[in-house]
Amino acid sequence: MGYFVVVIVLVAAAISAQSSQPQPSKGTKPTNLKLQPLNVKTGLWESTVTYTRTGQLPIPAGTLARLTPAQRARLEERAKANSGNSTTTTHQSCLKKEDLENPDFTDKKKCTWTTLESSSTGAKGSATCDYPEMDAKLTGTGEFNAVDQEHVKGTIHMTGTAGGRSMNTDAVFSAKWLGSSCAKME
Repeated sequence: MGYFVVVIVLVAAAISAQSSQPQPSKGTKPTNLKLQPLNVKTGLWESTVTYTRTGQLPIPAGTLARLTPAQRARLEERAKANSGNSTTTTHQSCLKKEDLENPDFTDKKKCTWTTLESSSTGAKGSATCDYPEMDAKLTGTGEFNAVDQEHVKGTIHMTGTAGGRSMNTDAVFSAKWLGSSCAKME
């Protein structure tokens, strides 16, 4: 379902952002609120994300129908054993000035991001991704905080549905600036 891709998109939305607009007053719903860039440094960043998943793996009905009973049983057993367990991943990425000015959300055709709050020190929003070819949907929320120019922390909650199944993924992440050069990434 591309959970990792969506997490990266949400993290990128926090670190790289579009033009600033005023925030709506309390009690009003935001309309076309754009992300204000977080006040962070460009260069090499390292992110550590801890995921916890619960529920059933959202597999499209057509895919499940192609599995043998033994394959399906193994898949169900593995998913049940992993439900509630946490997984931590660490990766590095390069954040450039162009990324801050014109972020690239890799799945624009399938996903939409709605900014609910935005400032130079934090952002909150939600994402919805539709995968009609798989009869699947992914919805999520994210909250991102620039602790300072070299550290970003946040939380993400996502729910994936497909084939009458639903899985929740909660993620906690921290990102730290490693330096202005992205030579390690090239």
